Amino acid sequence: MPHPNLQPDFDEPIALFDSDPRDVAEIAAMEKTVEHIYNNEWLKTYDAPLRHYSDHPDVSFIDILSPGQYFGEDVLKWFNYISPQFVGDLGLINMRIFAKNGVGFVYMNQTYEGTLDDGSQFVWKMRQTDVVEKIDGEWKILHTHLSFAATPEAKHPDRWQVDFEYPKRPPAWEVSPILAGG
Repeated sequence: MPHPNLQPDFDEPIALFDSDPRDVAEIAAMEKTVEHIYNNEWLKTYDAPLRHYSDHPDVSFIDILSPGQYFGEDVLKWFNYISPQFVGDLGLINMRIFAKNGVGFVYMNQTYEGTLDDGSQFVWKMRQTDVVEKIDGEWKILHTHLSFAATPEAKHPDRWQVDFEYPKRPPAWEVSPILAGG
């Protein structure tokens, strides 16, 4: 039986704010295509998911892994860096979608499960928000933001460590070119 965190909490997608049902269905289908790409093509073609991202220089990807903020061409570099390290199955569930007049957003959960090199199993359930726009008749992702919820440590925010307090880190592909395929 699959881990309970990997199961949707409701029938998907939920259309928000009187969204156009056709747009909602198209966006959900695009996101499920991206999910399929992550699980079936990504390890062979590192930039395959980016077919569904805008090629505009303002495209952005905010990841959970520090430094975690990638803009423009660095989004491609991030995908080329992280793809070979992908060791599990990715799911996109619990989609809540807003779409009107060619723009929208998707709030969903990204699930990630797999087995590490040491044999230990892991299951993650993250929050993901995609901002989308219909460009030349196709929905494209302009921005992705991934996050985890944190349990406040003894309700003392002064004790929490957040990534912006760490020294600025260089992009991962500059630190470890071997992992980046270079």
